[in-house]
Amino acid sequence: MTDLPLAPLQEGGIPVAEDPVIIAFGAAYLFVVVLIGAWGYMRTHSTSDFLITGKSVGTWVLAMTAFSVIQSGFGFVGGPELVYAFGTTPLWIFFTAPLGFLITWIVLAKRMRLLADIRNVLTLADAMYVRYESDWVRGLTGLAVVVGVIAYLATNLAALQFVMRAIFGIPVIWGLLGGALILLLYSMLGGMIAGVWTDFLQALTMIVGAAFVFAYAMSFGGGMETISRNLVTADPSLIGPFGAMGGASAAVLVAIAWWILFSVGAAGQPHLITKFYMSRNMTILKWGAPIAAISYAISSMIAFSAGLSMRAMVEAGEISETFDASEVGPVFVLEYTPSVVAGLILAALLAAIMSTSDSFLNIGAAAVSRDIPRAMGRPIEDDRTELRVTQAALAGLTVLATGVVYFSDALVGILGTIGWGFFAAAFVPIVVFGMNWKGATKEGAILAVLGGLFVNIVFSALPMALDVAGGDDWAEWIMGWYPYPEVFPVGTVALLVAIVLFVGGSLLTQEGAELPADLHTLMER
Repeated sequence: MTDLPLAPLQEGGIPVAEDPVIIAFGAAYLFVVVLIGAWGYMRTHSTSDFLITGKSVGTWVLAMTAFSVIQSGFGFVGGPELVYAFGTTPLWIFFTAPLGFLITWIVLAKRMRLLADIRNVLTLADAMYVRYESDWVRGLTGLAVVVGVIAYLATNLAALQFVMRAIFGIPVIWGLLGGALILLLYSMLGGMIAGVWTDFLQALTMIVGAAFVFAYAMSFGGGMETISRNLVTADPSLIGPFGAMGGASAAVLVAIAWWILFSVGAAGQPHLITKFYMSRNMTILKWGAPIAAISYAISSMIAFSAGLSMRAMVEAGEISETFDASEVGPVFVLEYTPSVVAGLILAALLAAIMSTSDSFLNIGAAAVSRDIPRAMGRPIEDDRTELRVTQAALAGLTVLATGVVYFSDALVGILGTIGWGFFAAAFVPIVVFGMNWKGATKEGAILAVLGGLFVNIVFSALPMALDVAGGDDWAEWIMGWYPYPEVFPVGTVALLVAIVLFVGGSLLTQEGAELPADLHTLMER
């Protein structure tokens, strides 16, 4: 067995911002985030306030929050990283995700918001218990949330360590640990009230910053024609319709798989769909989808432009590759944009990571303190006690996610797709189908969640854990059973397996199954 690393494996050549403008932007944003957290703490008096802001959010705030929790560190660090490494393959994520917002709004927005009115639901597991009237479904939903939260939170912490290094010049390890501590304090203070308003602030900043980065990146690379010519000379597949991930044939499969995962899979992301509980009323849902979709598309220009232009300049010999793929975004912003733009982008990224991670921590902690105990018949009856236990659970999840980053050498973008895949497989069948199909049954839901978790854990989480522990041979043996190229996203396979299990299981067990009476009207709207 190999020795475990004594420092994070994500190390490399991130330049340090010694510009006082950039440092001032970063410090000011952290200060604002702390103030918002303290303000949220003063307005948080119940578990409902902590988890869903007491249903007080309007159209623009809801749309911007929905967009920003999906983008976050994955889009700003993982996006340029994947584009730099594999060319146009990851663009199938960024050009597909806006469609995911539209699908999610159409199939779930009204139903989830109405459900929050007719029943006392605060979490996704609450909603699934109402729909299926099964403690097994509630408990498995809570378990799946916890597993997915750890993977997705790790994505944001992996991005956070690079941003803290870039702005403040601290070692990567202290960027990870210090950033995780700030995140934990912020989340324990403000809950979702603080997270929503930080989301709104950083969403506006990301949109403005993305436009500037796109312009500077295109100029830096000599325009799209020059970028394309340099990439074609090095490897034509880098600029082809499907990119270079895994070779020509594999890249086609990966692109299609990501198209499925990030369009349909968006409706299975609990940090997105539980946002519908927060809306002030039904009418404000109308324009949320196009606002969120357009905002995401604009912000994705950072991944597209920075990743391709940096790779083109390296291939042309204009710059030296002194950085890892994970560092492409921060390196470009620090070295090739003006101080004000760099400070704006990096500060917005700090806020994005903080607010998105806050959303993950809140839904994960609620699963630990509310969903799983209720599924086991041991609910916490006192609301204030439940709130405090929820806050305490934040610490455990933060430590676990920090450990994943510390010991894993996976790319930020890959960690992001793994977390997305966990959620999509577990929740698209039971939520999307379940809230739109009266024939869905609890047996089908149980099969779907178990099947989705099984595929993701066996072919994603377990091989990564074995690699870290020195069990390379075991990891290779497990992946030998995977029927697709290794680069083919496991999350897509798990999603399709879960859908088949859900539909098949429901069809076989429909006899005697009854939909709760008050849900008939909801599902007919």
